[in-house]
Amino acid sequence: MELEEFVQTTLVQIMRGIMSAQKEWDSKSSGYGVISPAWDGPDDFVNRTQGVNFDVAVTAAKKSERGGGGGIKVIAAFEASGKISNSAENSTVSRISFSVPILPPTTVIRKP
Repeated sequence: MELEEFVQTTLVQIMRGIMSAQKEWDSKSSGYGVISPAWDGPDDFVNRTQGVNFDVAVTAAKKSERGGGGGIKVIAAFEASGKISNSAENSTVSRISFSVPILPPTTVIRKP
């Protein structure tokens, strides 16, 4: 999987997961508790911003085909079958750590 696709998929799934959890909780709860509360109103972006931290192992890939490009691939520790993958056995592996700030969907709780 390309690093770009991995980061995009991860961030979108986090946001969708929060929204789905909020909708389900709102429809089934008895009014107690909230998921991802915003205490200071909807305009308090600084206090609601969170970082999604990534620490991934990657390998550089080059294609020798005409018109083919290179890319950075995310290395998975396991294949879908659950067997250990040895695809990086003869590759140089690097680690990349970075954080992406997000403003998750929130439930605004008004101060009295």
